[in-house]
Formats: sequence, C-alpha cells, structure tokens
Amino acid sequence: MTFRAAALCAAALSLASCVGGPPPISGTSLSSGGEMGAAQRERSDIESWIALGSPSSLEKAVQAADDSTSMSSADAKAYSWIAYEMARLVYPELAGSLPPSAITPPESPLVRSFIDARNGKPSVPGPDAGPLLELFPALSIFRLKTAAAAGATLSSVERFYRFGIPSAAADVARGIALERSGDSLGALSAYTRAETVAADCYPATLGKARMLVELKRGEEALAAIAGLTSPIADSAASRRIKAQALYTAGRWAEASPLITAVLLDDPLDSRFALMRAHLLVERGEYKQAGPLLDAYSSINPSDRLYILLRARTAMESAKDRSAAIAALRRGLERYPDDVEMILYAAEVFWGGDPGEKAEAIAFAKKAIGLGSRSTRPLKILLAADLASGDYVSAAARADAILATGEDYTDTETLYRAYRGAGRLVDASRLAQAWRARDPSSEPAAIAWATSLVERGEKAAAAELIAKLLSGKGSPAFRSTMYWLQSRIQTGDDAILSSLRSALVENGMNIEALAAMSDIYVRKADYQRARFYLKQAIAIAPERSDIIERRNVLAQLGVAIP
Repeated sequence: MTFRAAALCAAALSLASCVGGPPPISGTSLSSGGEMGAAQRERSDIESWIALGSPSSLEKAVQAADDSTSMSSADAKAYSWIAYEMARLVYPELAGSLPPSAITPPESPLVRSFIDARNGKPSVPGPDAGPLLELFPALSIFRLKTAAAAGATLSSVERFYRFGIPSAAADVARGIALERSGDSLGALSAYTRAETVAADCYPATLGKARMLVELKRGEEALAAIAGLTSPIADSAASRRIKAQALYTAGRWAEASPLITAVLLDDPLDSRFALMRAHLLVERGEYKQAGPLLDAYSSINPSDRLYILLRARTAMESAKDRSAAIAALRRGLERYPDDVEMILYAAEVFWGGDPGEKAEAIAFAKKAIGLGSRSTRPLKILLAADLASGDYVSAAARADAILATGEDYTDTETLYRAYRGAGRLVDASRLAQAWRARDPSSEPAAIAWATSLVERGEKAAAAELIAKLLSGKGSPAFRSTMYWLQSRIQTGDDAILSSLRSALVENGMNIEALAAMSDIYVRKADYQRARFYLKQAIAIAPERSDIIERRNVLAQLGVAIP
C-alpha cells in the first residue's frame, strides 16, 4: 500500500504540513494481550493518529503501519487499511482519486466497527470498548443523512469524548449531526473545535463557514475560507460556500457570477435559483427572475424570500398592487414578525385607500417595535404625521431619521416637518445644507429662500429671490418666488404687484390667492376679497386657514356658497 500512502501524503501536504502525533491513547487494540515494547508503542501511536483523523495524521498512520517492523503483518495491514479507508470516507475531495484498498483486512473488532459505520450500520460497543470502537460508529454520519444517524453519531461522540482524546474526525462528525439537526450555533462550535485540533481538517473549515452563513455572518464566513488552498479552495463545495457568504454579506455583484457557476453545475439547486432570482429582482431584471420564481413555486411556495420576491415583482414590474398585497398578506400570516416583509408591506399599503394606509402605519410601528433601525418605517410615519398636520410628531420623526445616520434623500419632508413644528433654526439649517448639496433643485431653493424670509433676513432673501427670478424656472417655482417676494415688500401696491405676478405664473398658487384676499379684506374691498378666496376654497376647501378666512368674510356679511 506504499504507493497509496504516498499519494495520500501528497494530498495532505497540499493542505498543511504534517502535524505531530497526539498523545498516546489507551483502549482495545487490534491484538489482545498486555505486552509492552516497540509493537505496543507503534499501535498506540497509530491509533492516536487514526483517532485524530486529520489528513496528515491518517497519512502518518498509513505510513507507520506500512513501515512497521514490530507488529504482526495482519495488524499492520489492518491499521493501514482502516486509516486509508477512513481518509477516503472523511475526506472525499482530497482522496477521491484514490481507489479502494485492495487489501482484505483481517477479522477484528476495529475493522468490523469501521465497516459497519461506513455501510450505515453503526453499532453500540460494550462498556469496556476503547476509543476507536467508540469513535467509528460516529463516522456513519458521512454516509447517512437520516435523523437516526445524527442521533447515533451524537451519542457515539459523547462516549468517545470521555477519553479526553483530541479528534478532528469526532468533532466534524458532531458538527455535521448538529448542523442537520438545525443547531447552527452548536455545529459552529464543533467545527471550530475540529479546526483548532487539526488545521488541515478542511471539512471543519468548510462547515464553520457554512454555519456562519446560516447565522447571517457572511464576512466572517469569507474570512474562514480565505485560508483554504488548492485543491479544496477551488472545489465545488468551497465555491458554493463563497457564493453564499458573498450573498449573505450583501456583496451581490461579487456573488452573482459564483451563483451562476453553481447553477451551471446543478441547474436544479433550488436554493441558488432563489438567490439568483433575488439578485435579478434587485437589479430590476424582473423578466429574467420570473422563470426562476415560477420553478421555485413548485418546490417551496411558503418560503419567506420567495413570497417577498413575488410581492416585489407584482408591485414593481407588473404594477399590480392587488397581487402584491395578496402575496404580502399570505407572507405575513406565515411570518408575522419578519421585519423585511413588514417593511415592504408598510410601503405597499401606504399607497392604498385610507384603510390600507392605517394598516401601513401599524406595520411601520410594528417594525420599529421589532427592532428595525431603518429609516423605512420612519418615512411612513413621517408622511402620515405630515398628512394629518401633526407637525410636532413629524419633527420627532425627522429627529429619529437623522439620528440613524443613514443617507436620507427626502430632505423636503424633513424640512416641512421642522418648519411646520415652528423649529425654524432646524428647518433653516436643513434648507441651507440641502441648497448647498443640490444647487439646481427648485424645492431646495424654495426652502432656503423661505427660511431667510421667516428668519427676517430681508436683504439676503431679497437678493436671493431676485437672482432666482432672473434665471429660468418652472411656473410653479417662479410663482412661489413672487409670493415670497411679496412677504418682504413694504406697501400694499408693491405686495399686490408681486402677488399678481405670482398668479400670472401659476393661477393655482393657493398662498398667493389667500394673501390677495387678505389685502382686500384689509382694504374693505370685500367683493375682491371674496373673488380670490373663492378660488382658494375650490383648491383646498378643508384647509384650516382657508376655512378661518371664509368665516371672517361671513361675519362681514360676505357669504361664499
């Protein structure tokens, strides 16, 4: 078997240099008896290397058994066979090119235990069994994927641990069993322990990275596999984990080609098909995502990401709010505390009727209650406060949005909240920064000019307004500038001139219409006051200040039907 041992050693060295042997172990050896001396020391060393179960330690066990001059030929061949076949079982990517052993091992408890485990028939050894007899039944997890196998493996490993012997193979077996049982944290601990025991135990590294992905710790998973070298670093298993880690870390541009490569190898991999559909939706490529989502619907239509992607494609591509709402209601029934789904539901429902808007507000509050630190629910609540005229609450929402530190682009709503609440200093600061950041923005210019007017800085306001009116602008923008100009004018004639210019630019400027009515009320020209106020009422009949003006005219004997 020397040529096979050499091949195994070469493969092991490609991962890490051969590590030293662990402490000798005690327990049942292949040969019975209590003799001491060279043969017993060789057995102890070989069994320790087999128990450690790393690529380099198994290679050492094969080499030591093949080179033995003290043990019987039968024992040496049995140890060599066990170590070689264990490497093929535990490290298929490393030893996959090696043929099965041509040696027929002699009959022994260790060989029978290993063969039973490899064949998926783990046994429970007697109370006096040594470490290897306790370890081998755990190796069935590398062949079987049943819940029973996971349970048997965990029991076997616990019995083995009582010997206090380091074993990467036992730790990896335990990690696999816990992973299949859904215990990601426990599996992560087991894989980390295996990696610590034997740095060249690459299944431990791959398993550790898988669990970090499951725990949404993508960057840590990438760091975990960064140290792998060829051929494992280039293997399908490593490529698969790297794709998942990049996806989980939000590095979607890097993940996309790897996800595609995995699907080219296995087009039926539903998990990666859903991941690719997600990336396509994020890029707005809804038509390409559609077939992937259709295929996934027959696999797991209750998956949360699938439901969310269906809602998004319905809303963002087909513009079908009814379908999006139906998908979201189905998803929220199954995942009532899923923050991402709640947030998207809040955004979709906010565009609906009053009943749906009320639900959107409830969703936004629930998302915050569940710990969301995003500006998304705050944006809904800010819009609701502004719509209801609750500016004090709106300003508090604006404070919370700015406190998140996120790059919030809807500066206009923040400005409106502060201005409506009478927090003119905050409104002015925001307007100035907005104007500096986006000097071509008409809303930013209006906000800054308004702030100068309201702070009483008439000279600066007059200069800015004149400059803005000398350039180009939309009719609504120019109308607002003339209205602001009227607010810093002295004398009714100058004020009326600015207001008339405002209405020439935009006859629907309700602020200018209201101001014209106020001037004519002051001049006791009630018919003209009525004329302008009637137009304002037609535009905003429920606005409180317009209603108040209507009541004043009514008290003066001028009714507006």
